[in-house]
Amino acid sequence: MSGALPGVDLDVVVAVHDLSRPVERAVASALRGADLTGVVPDGHRVRVSVMCHELDAEEVRRAVVGRLEEDVADTVGAHTRFLEVRDGLGSPSGPFNAGLTAATGRYVCIVGSDDWFADGALGSWVSRADRLGSDWLMARLETQDGEHVATPRVRPGRTTELDFVRDRLAYRTAPLGLLRREALERLGLLPGDGTGPLTPGMRTGGDVLLSLRLSTSGLRVDYAPDLPAYVIGTTGSDRITEAVRPITTELTALAHLLDEPWVVALPEDVRRALAVKILRIHVLGAVRRRTSPVLWEAGEASTVQGLVRRCLDLAPGVGRALHRADDALVREVAAARDVDDLAAAAARRGEAGRLDILLTSDPLANLDRESTVRAHAATALATALPSLGRPGRGGRSATRPHARPLARPFSETAPGRPLDGLRVLVLAFSPLTGDARVLKQVRHLVAAGAEVVTCGYGPAPDGVRAHVEVPAGTTNELDGRLITARAYRAAYWAQAATRWVRRRITPGSADVVLANDTDTLPLAHALRPRLGVHADLHEFWPLWREEYPGWKARIGPYQEWICRTQLPRACSVTTVSDRIAQEYSRRFGVRVDVVTNATPYAVLAPGAVGTPLRMVHTGAGLRSRAIHVMVEGVLAAARSGADVTLDLYLTLNDPPYLAELRRAAEESGGVVRVHDPVPYDQLMPTLNGYDVGIFVLPPVNFNYANALPNKVFDFVQARLGVIVGPTPDMADLVREHRLGVVAEGFDTAAVRGAVLAAVGSDVAAWKEASHAAAAELSDARQSRRWVEAIGGWALGVD
Repeated sequence: MSGALPGVDLDVVVAVHDLSRPVERAVASALRGADLTGVVPDGHRVRVSVMCHELDAEEVRRAVVGRLEEDVADTVGAHTRFLEVRDGLGSPSGPFNAGLTAATGRYVCIVGSDDWFADGALGSWVSRADRLGSDWLMARLETQDGEHVATPRVRPGRTTELDFVRDRLAYRTAPLGLLRREALERLGLLPGDGTGPLTPGMRTGGDVLLSLRLSTSGLRVDYAPDLPAYVIGTTGSDRITEAVRPITTELTALAHLLDEPWVVALPEDVRRALAVKILRIHVLGAVRRRTSPVLWEAGEASTVQGLVRRCLDLAPGVGRALHRADDALVREVAAARDVDDLAAAAARRGEAGRLDILLTSDPLANLDRESTVRAHAATALATALPSLGRPGRGGRSATRPHARPLARPFSETAPGRPLDGLRVLVLAFSPLTGDARVLKQVRHLVAAGAEVVTCGYGPAPDGVRAHVEVPAGTTNELDGRLITARAYRAAYWAQAATRWVRRRITPGSADVVLANDTDTLPLAHALRPRLGVHADLHEFWPLWREEYPGWKARIGPYQEWICRTQLPRACSVTTVSDRIAQEYSRRFGVRVDVVTNATPYAVLAPGAVGTPLRMVHTGAGLRSRAIHVMVEGVLAAARSGADVTLDLYLTLNDPPYLAELRRAAEESGGVVRVHDPVPYDQLMPTLNGYDVGIFVLPPVNFNYANALPNKVFDFVQARLGVIVGPTPDMADLVREHRLGVVAEGFDTAAVRGAVLAAVGSDVAAWKEASHAAAAELSDARQSRRWVEAIGGWALGVD
């Protein structure tokens, strides 16, 4: 260290074990705004200790200074010291303990090498701690994606003199924020013999004991949710907290904690709160993530069973506070004979219904302070209470520098324009002008008065205020190595298009983000819209390609992760069919409404039924849609005497398959014809020249089995009769409106039977039924639910 630094108010300790870590970011965030005497903006002096774990201090210093901006680099010499720690242990506890022991400031603060402090954090924390007399001022935590980490789970409106039980401090595992050094000394956590407050040798969780000592020892604990945050870096694919670890390593710190005599001596209510948290979050959490025997290692079954027993011994009756799904999982873990039983139990837990992950087995236990129902009620009440600066919905700060006030209150908007003045970003990783569903969103939002900005591929849709065009060559591709490691957050943010958009759209610049599909959801939340995110899901993504074992095993869990972590943060969710909506609700505990893929109303009349009966199918030329089965069924009906033709308008998704269909058409004697697709604005007039639209979709995956596709609505607007397979939502629509016939199955024989039934039926009546239902089933009726959903929570209007 060169130069001299006066006595400091705050010692910041950052540990680094790898020169590739962005430790300079943490250093810069601590020093930003410091002057030559080490003063951060409001006058508090700070010193940073970079603890070089198994690294040469001078080499780390050169690396850090070389990466810093010049104005910050100039302050490093006086305000930063680089200290070597060589203990031969792969644990962050050692370097953090060394840094805390070397501290002399009134306060100490630890920061991970991937993390950093938001602008103004340190100075405002010290001011608040000085004013309140805090021994531990808990910082607000926020990920770099903008997600608020909702711990501690304090009582609504409570931020000072927190109580371990009533404010659920057990859920704040990491001692992040400001710690009063004198308080650590009073507790004997800085004995001066080279040891420190973090548990030595722990690969992860070494700070658990420190947090528990601070929050159960009668010290003053306060919380600063309104001050700038401690930011958790989430892009490091190998950061310790995100690494895939054996279950024994993952839970060792908890086992060590349960061995401490002072823990057993804690008051009964404190032990119970602690046991519930360890059991629910850590032990059962570890089990829930391992739904396959291959994810378990030898001996791990007994490790988990032992920890479950110890939690139950620490606080008998602790299972009463668990919801039904976790209560059942505890019993199954205790009874498991091997890892196969544990994996099966974890898989069953993953299929638990919405009520099972909410309600306790004993109805009265839902009133328990540690129950899930009480937790949700407290969260809802905390959200409803007005509090300037408190994190808002989805982790957004209530004070946003980029927020733009609404043009005027909803009550003053013009009739028919319920979203007047609302700035909505429509986000989709698709060519927008060819995405019918996105175009409908834009059209309805613009008609409702919203200022619509779009972001996606290709040119801007008509009517938008602005457009952010993603370059055609910038696409999203998942890194297989990260997926294999289950580093899903890193895999998501490593994608090129996601990174490109995030760099170009200012967080907080929109009031609402309408996120299309799961690949935009984390990005939408990271853009921090002032009022919230609406998620529109075009498929059931966790089972999108479940017919392919490799996709199901690798990508399916990634999609589950996105849905599990992102959907509960959305203010509203819509999808394309009732059964897909029900499955999202069942799996992820969120309300999902339906906006069908309805077609805009077409001013057309039913045409006369022709001879031969003219059938038509349009859409993607995909083998998985078994278009050849429809072709074979029509040809079989023709061979049976039916006077019928089939025209196909197919996109070039699978050239070899399309070639096969063309060959079959050439050999059909004119019964089947294959055409190029027509532009969307010509589709309705083209279809109107036919008699019956046909779509028999084999249930090869969940989405196909529960589809309600746009082409059925296209057939209605074109005033055609309709033939579908026994896919539930399609069949219900056809039967309810008497639009046509439902085939008995999905094979050639079933298609043949349906075609023969059509030839022998009053197809003119079917076409008239389509005409009668066209207004009700049009986009004008169906798609306005987007406006209603967003208006309901963004502007408080039902």
